[in-house]
This record gives sequence, structure tokens and C-alpha cells, in this order.
Amino acid sequence: MLSVYEIPDPFANFIERKYANIKGLKYHFFDKIWSTTCGTCSLELDGPTKKILLKIKLYHSRNECLNGY
Repeated sequence: MLSVYEIPDPFANFIERKYANIKGLKYHFFDKIWSTTCGTCSLELDGPTKKILLKIKLYHSRNECLNGY
């Protein structure tokens, strides 16, 4: 019987350790998306580009999270 062993990717492990404490915008290389968290409610927000992510974050903070400031 063959056993399947998953070989860990050293590059992915390096990236996870390097950016573990980064705050603000983060780029997920393999998923090709940008992500950040809302400062008020700690909701994870993500988008395909920085520009769109910032628009999503502004919309969320102004309309959903803080109810229009």
C-alpha cells in the first residue's frame, strides 16, 4: 500500500513567517488577491487589486460598519 506524504513548500512557509505580523494591505501571491481587515469590526476584506480593495474598505466602513459615519 502506498502512503501519500505531503511535501511542505519552503517558499510558502517563508512567506507566511515573513509576513505574519504585517498590518494593512497584504498580497496573497498564490491566490492573486489583496486583503486587509476592518479596523473597527475586524472583518476580513479582500479584492483583486489595491484600488478595488480600498473602494471595498471605504464602502464597508462608511455604509456597513459605521452606518454612515
